[in-house]
Amino acid sequence: MQYSYKYIILGGGMAGANAAMEIRKYDRKGTLLIVTQETDKPYYRPPLSKEFWTEPDYPKETIYYNISDDESIDILTGTTVKQINADQQTIEIESGEIYQYEKLLYSLGGAPKWIDGLESERVLALRNLEDYRNLRKLAKPGSKVIIVGGGWVGAELAAGLKLNDMDVTLVFPNEVLNEKRLPRMLAKEFQQRFVDIGVSLINNTYANSYSVADDQVSLKLENGAVLKADVLVLGIGLKPNVELAEAAGLEVGNGVIADKYLQTSNKHIYAAGDVLNYPDVIIGRNRFEHEEQAEYSGKVAGRNMTGAEEVYNHGAPLSYTNILDISIEGVGEMSRNRDDAIIEEVAGGYIVYYLFKGKPSGILTYNVKVDMDKAREILVNPPKTLDKLTRMLKPI
Repeated sequence: MQYSYKYIILGGGMAGANAAMEIRKYDRKGTLLIVTQETDKPYYRPPLSKEFWTEPDYPKETIYYNISDDESIDILTGTTVKQINADQQTIEIESGEIYQYEKLLYSLGGAPKWIDGLESERVLALRNLEDYRNLRKLAKPGSKVIIVGGGWVGAELAAGLKLNDMDVTLVFPNEVLNEKRLPRMLAKEFQQRFVDIGVSLINNTYANSYSVADDQVSLKLENGAVLKADVLVLGIGLKPNVELAEAAGLEVGNGVIADKYLQTSNKHIYAAGDVLNYPDVIIGRNRFEHEEQAEYSGKVAGRNMTGAEEVYNHGAPLSYTNILDISIEGVGEMSRNRDDAIIEEVAGGYIVYYLFKGKPSGILTYNVKVDMDKAREILVNPPKTLDKLTRMLKPI
């Protein structure tokens, strides 16, 4: 059978949900369909590694977006798209049905990177609600859990599980936890908080492979060591889901390539979220995986699908984390020349100005709040001399 919609959104994540809600604001009558592989309707994802573990009374039902039949938005859950026929402006799902569109949003996110090992419920990446439910089922007080990856999600989850009385080991490739993003001084302070609460840290090595036998996971590390646990959680990065886009003839390259309007190489197809590769007005062409990027790119793509011609100028998306008693926010590029950064101590915390080719490329705050829009302005219009950088941002 064949169906027809004015708008079709591929992906039920945060980008797709925000696009749908924005489309409905600007076009109340245009038929709209969201297609998602997940069995849940669209929801807000950050609590999966944060509040769900640190706040026992957190109302889990509040994570779902207010997308309902009342808004005339159809949702196909548990559905895989087989192909996009860009010439015919149709998609085909695995069951064979064909859906025609006028405008399509490609917001299929990415798939977690993996290591060698057979599929097991005891090995997962915390990417969606099903992963969370599985981890909750397996990880109980006293359980041994290995987390591979020292990024925000891995660190958040390590702290959260430890606070839930689990035996937690965190494996990461750097010498100091999160030194890829933080200057060494702050990275050491950040790492010490995990030592203080009893998280076992294994540094300077990668995970190589795993096996599962008798309800126990054995993880082999690149340095030859073997760790055993009840559950293994992988947080080693994301591979953007570009296969459908590439097969449809769209330009791809570290994501789906889009212009300043978030329009792909096909004028009927837009991109948003983790899979989007776009021309950032501050840090250049970029693909960025974080909450704010998903929300804002989804909104702009949604508006442009309804006929707006809005330039996506929300440069240097915000990334943030709240772990234990540490609050971190950052905008811009923070992974280059970390130890050449200018560090300003203020109000019991720190403001870090990252430099690249003599100019500020990113700004990060550590246990202090500032106006991050002002921080973006500094990246766009930096002072003529670096000595004027400090004291430009005031604590809120």
